[in-house]
Amino acid sequence: MARERIQKIIAAAGLMSRRKAEEAILLGQVRLNGVVVTELGTQADLAVDRLEVNGTRVSPKTSRMTYAFYKPRGCVTTKNDDRGRRTVMEYFKDDLSLNPVGRLDFESEGLLLMTHDGDLLLKLTHPRYGFQKKYEVKIVGQWKPGFAAKLVAGILLDDGMGRFDEITGGPENFTVVVSEGRNRFVRRMFAALGLEVLTLKRVQMGPVKLDGLKPGERREITELELQAIAEHKTNAPLRKSESQDQESDE
Repeated sequence: MARERIQKIIAAAGLMSRRKAEEAILLGQVRLNGVVVTELGTQADLAVDRLEVNGTRVSPKTSRMTYAFYKPRGCVTTKNDDRGRRTVMEYFKDDLSLNPVGRLDFESEGLLLMTHDGDLLLKLTHPRYGFQKKYEVKIVGQWKPGFAAKLVAGILLDDGMGRFDEITGGPENFTVVVSEGRNRFVRRMFAALGLEVLTLKRVQMGPVKLDGLKPGERREITELELQAIAEHKTNAPLRKSESQDQESDE
C-alpha cells in the first residue's frame, strides 16, 4: 500500500468521517507505531505501520460497500438504541460495521444509504455540498393556495429560516425537494402552517433513487451513482450557523 495521510486511512477504514478523524488526531487520540501523533500531515502505510484510534487498531477494508436501503417505518436510524427500539442494524446483521448516512426518524420511511466510506458519509451529510433530497409527503389539514409559495420563499422556524427547494402536488399528497438537513425539518415546515404530516417517504438522495425497493430491501449503489456523488461540487461558503455537520432527520 502507498503511504497516505492518516486521517484518510482512518476514514477509508470506516471508523469515522475524515473530519472526525482530523479532530481525533488533534485531540491526541491517534497513535502511530505506539507514538501519539497530532500532526494532520502525518502519513502511514498499514502494510508496515500500526495505526490506532483510542486503542483500536485501524485495519484496511477489503471492500467499501455502500447500499441503498428502504428503511421501514417503526425503526430508528442508529446503531444502538438505549430505549430498546428496533434499529436499522437489524437489517444489516451480516455487516455491523456499516454506518447510516444521515437519518430518517422513527415514523418516516424510504431511502437511507448505509456505507463503510467515511468520506462519502461526510460529503452526503455536510451542508456545504447541498445534496438535494426528495420526499413523498401526505398531510392532513386545511391546505391554502398560498402555502406552496410560502414554503419555497421561507418560513421562520425556531432554529432559523427554512425553505423548500420545490413543492408540487396537493391538497393532501405532495412531492417535496429540500437541501436542508435539520431535525424533523419537513414535518416542522408543514406544522408551521398548521398542517400535520401523516406519512413521509424519502425517494431520492442526490443521484441515488429508491428504485423500486420494498421496505427492508437493499441494493448496492452503482458506479455511476458513486461517480455522480464524487463529481458534485460544493455550494457557496457556509453561513456560520451551517458550519457544523448536520444530519437529515425529516
